Amino acid sequence: MDTIPHLFQATVERFGDRPALLEPAEGNEMSSLTYSALQQRVHAFAGYLQQQAISKGDRLLLWSPSRIDWLVAYLGSLLVGMVVVPLDVNSREDFLCRLAETTEAKLLVTARKAYDGLKRPPLPLLDIDDLPQAPLLPDQLPTIDEQDLAELVFTSGTTGQPKGVMLTHRNITSNAKAAIQFLPITSSDRALSILPLSHMFELTIDLALIHAGASIVYARSLSPDTLLKLFATQHATVMVLVPQALQLFLNGVEREVRRQHKEKQWEALHALAKYVPFALRPLLFRAVHQRFGGRFRFFVSGGAYLPPDLGRRWEQMGFRVIQGYGTTECSPVVSANPYNDHSIESVGKALPGIEVRIADDGEILVRGPNVTPGYWKNPEATAAALQNGWYATGDLGYLDSHKNLHIKGRKKNIIVLPNGLNVYPEDVEITLQAQDVLKDAVVIGLEEHGQGPEVHAILLMEDGERAKAKAIIQQANKQLAPHQQIKSFTVWPEQDFPRTHTLKVKRQEVLAQLSKLREQNLREEHK
Repeated sequence: MDTIPHLFQATVERFGDRPALLEPAEGNEMSSLTYSALQQRVHAFAGYLQQQAISKGDRLLLWSPSRIDWLVAYLGSLLVGMVVVPLDVNSREDFLCRLAETTEAKLLVTARKAYDGLKRPPLPLLDIDDLPQAPLLPDQLPTIDEQDLAELVFTSGTTGQPKGVMLTHRNITSNAKAAIQFLPITSSDRALSILPLSHMFELTIDLALIHAGASIVYARSLSPDTLLKLFATQHATVMVLVPQALQLFLNGVEREVRRQHKEKQWEALHALAKYVPFALRPLLFRAVHQRFGGRFRFFVSGGAYLPPDLGRRWEQMGFRVIQGYGTTECSPVVSANPYNDHSIESVGKALPGIEVRIADDGEILVRGPNVTPGYWKNPEATAAALQNGWYATGDLGYLDSHKNLHIKGRKKNIIVLPNGLNVYPEDVEITLQAQDVLKDAVVIGLEEHGQGPEVHAILLMEDGERAKAKAIIQQANKQLAPHQQIKSFTVWPEQDFPRTHTLKVKRQEVLAQLSKLREQNLREEHK
């Protein structure tokens, strides 16, 4: 049976005595559970839920940072047939209340401190720091079918009705099992987890790790020093992350190179590494590998675009970077690069059992056991996204001659110029982001003179570098095609763009603030 409880039970039977989950405890200690001990905790929480007059299909909200007890609550809830509604830890109270109402949830699992901070708690509390326990009554557990809902994952905007992606047990387990066929994970692997479990990318890969009998270490802090200490002490072999985190790690490594005044030797090693077999590159960069614990094998990068140069930089150091592509509606992984046969410019091949095709307008369509049955109580959105089993992703891309998938950008972000030519904002953003004094950029189509949209760049600058904005635009335009030329720009006034929990820029919020910012600038110009 393709259900999450069955997947977990099979792992316990095979790897019961192996360490399953670990996290920092008081002082320098690490809290650790074997698979058998984890199952005992899961059963105890499920036993408590059995006493609460819970019916199969009832919803439970889970609002907490990633940690061992997040998975205890998740697996225990699924065991009694509940549907888990995960929330990002940074979700606001109004969003939480809307979800509680929309899903008609029964319970809220969160920390007491977070609960006490709510003005009007919408649901009874189950304290994640002290999950209640009771003996499990196995003969009273409901029969769970692979087509039963396991999760409702809501994608939130700042306004409007949130849209809930329905994911079945089969959706999630099929994706976890397919990922294992692509990723060379074994029971001897140990993953360091930094992404939120409320995000399907992290959750599904964690379930894949569990399926393989591997261990997962949850980081309680995301500070670089803390993470490097965990790498060193826990000897992690695998990490799932977003490209920006990969960039932050690289920045830390190269900062140390500059501190030691070894920039020339560093660049010489990178130049040499291109001609050295991958298996031997860790010898060239032994100090970096030691800093990452000495046993690290590969990163899994997803959730956003990976600049090829960033991926190559790590691969030159002997760290494999496996890039993937996915969407929540696909549970979420659609494609990934095989470990030994991959192109850093693409997001790889479709996972086993998943079909990908390109529509006439370039939109990526996906079909397979991982694809959602639809949106919660939203037949209109379901009909718009799903036709004949194919999910329309909203992303544009193409398949090369080797069936590798390449992403061009979001369909809704395309800038159609007055002359009919299309500009993909992501292409222009990549060109801009290559410049050191620029932290990030967002490119949009902006109506300026009533003659159709022009390419407009919003620049996030390093402190003290704002005067260089015009030069950045001029330099980028030298590298861009004539129809891609940036006609105007705005310097973002804040320290960072608004971002999602996977560090993607919230484009709609940027656009909303941009109009106010430009109005303010015009008023100041006319004073």
